[in-house]
Amino acid sequence: MRKSASETTDALSQRRLSGIVIPKRQSLGAIRQNQGEGRLSRGPARRQTAPVKVWRAPGHCEIPNILGNAYLRTTVNKVVPKGPQPIPTKKSLHSTRQPPWLSPCKNETIPELPPVSKQRPTFDFEKRIRKTIPKITLKTTNPRSLYTSELEIGTGVNGAVIQARSRGNSERLAIKRCQIDIADQDFRIAVLRELRIMASGHTNIIQLCELTLWRSELWIGMDLMRCSVFSVLCHRNIPEEFAVYIAREVLQGLMFLHSHGYIHRDVKCENLLLGQNGEVKLADFGLTANTRHLNKERLGTSKWMAPEVIREFAYDEKIDLWSLGITIIEMMDRVPPHYAIRDEQEFFNIALSDPSPTFTYSYPSMYMRGLVAWLLEESPQSRPNARDVILEIDTHVQHGLLHSSTSEKLASFVEQVLA
Repeated sequence: MRKSASETTDALSQRRLSGIVIPKRQSLGAIRQNQGEGRLSRGPARRQTAPVKVWRAPGHCEIPNILGNAYLRTTVNKVVPKGPQPIPTKKSLHSTRQPPWLSPCKNETIPELPPVSKQRPTFDFEKRIRKTIPKITLKTTNPRSLYTSELEIGTGVNGAVIQARSRGNSERLAIKRCQIDIADQDFRIAVLRELRIMASGHTNIIQLCELTLWRSELWIGMDLMRCSVFSVLCHRNIPEEFAVYIAREVLQGLMFLHSHGYIHRDVKCENLLLGQNGEVKLADFGLTANTRHLNKERLGTSKWMAPEVIREFAYDEKIDLWSLGITIIEMMDRVPPHYAIRDEQEFFNIALSDPSPTFTYSYPSMYMRGLVAWLLEESPQSRPNARDVILEIDTHVQHGLLHSSTSEKLASFVEQVLA
């Protein structure tokens, strides 16, 4: 006889109470999983712990451990005694050392730090000015309260040049305004060199009158000249007799500079100033270099550069004689050679490949052409110095081969041109 459902439930509950566990009937999926073990099991599935597999890189080789223990902190097995520990003293704290730092590379060493300097280098610009030019009075007040600026008359390497009038005595001056950079020591040295040259008092060098240093501004008061040679060229060219006179005056200024170990490096008509009475003075010494040092920098104005400057070879004061030869051509032609070439690199290629330039738009005498050809010698060794050229000009003037003007005639000529 079949038992009822209530009787079956009572029997199962009695068996559980007595401690007998009746296994649950497995499904067909469980039987199929057990077939992989080689036999059919209807009993409960046994739990087996699978072995832990070690990860390996794809391929036959493992990734090499190239760093090793570079970034691992070294551990020291110290036996800590039992009981209360003594308080570490100051001496014991300093005696304990940290484990050494290990570099990732085997051959790398830690660079040593530079020694700490207790004295900080200073550059007191005001003291340097007073030491360089002790005869010139240095003012330290606001220059805008000392001068009334009128108009800008030019630009220099180290600053703009304005025409100003002194509030005290109504004297008119040419003032170059320089912005002094505290961090740029080379610029300050160049300014000091320019002040030293202008304070020399030479007749053919622009004269330094007064100085004003206010915060980061330096106002350099100079003689106010009539105009520059370039201003005359804007109206017309300069005849040969005036060009000979101007060239000789410039040579005297260059001879003074070269004898004191300086190179101007920027001789051109813009930097030749003419006075009210026909004086000729050399100006703008912002690019002046010292002959005691090796000079190879390509500095100056490209159309007036000597070949050795363009090639960036070592050069000396002979480059100023080349620039003077180009300046003489500029005075008579109104423009320097190769003036129409605007690209600088193209000009450099032509200047180094073509023969030395000569006059193009004017008709100088044969001796003037010979003088310019002597100044424009390709080799610096064949090029003359300033003293030799002065002697050559004087000899030609004495024999009537060259005609030179005077300061009075030059002043009258400039007045007629600029009237």
